[in-house]
Amino acid sequence: MGRVLQQLFAFLLWMAGLAVPLMLIHNFVAEEPEVDAMARAQACGGVQAPCDELMISSVRSSLGRSFHLTVRGEDISIRCRREHIIFGEYRCTRWPPAAPPAAASSSPVASSAGSAVPAPRSGSTKRTAPLPGAGKAEGKM
Repeated sequence: MGRVLQQLFAFLLWMAGLAVPLMLIHNFVAEEPEVDAMARAQACGGVQAPCDELMISSVRSSLGRSFHLTVRGEDISIRCRREHIIFGEYRCTRWPPAAPPAAASSSPVASSAGSAVPAPRSGSTKRTAPLPGAGKAEGKM
């Protein structure tokens, strides 16, 4: 009886080792228009039709899908993943999750929004070394 259980366990382990990669491949190559529709609906965020969303790009992986859409002039990224890595229904969310609106601040970064030069990062103290030969007098010719 012990030998039969050992063989059954080995067979089940072999089948699981074959099934998981096949399911990951299926997640990658399967055409699932309902996932695209879920991503578009998530991007519209409850706005009644027509939403006028424009899909910029779509990326597939074996663990999910990512969409980049433009809705009413706003760029939105949506990530759709299965509930349990390779099993279950897809769920779509904004990525990165939307942050609550920040209050207006009087910081120099906020007041220089029209500036073409980006503001330095806080805490950045990177210094560059002078170029070799810079500051040296030219030699006689």
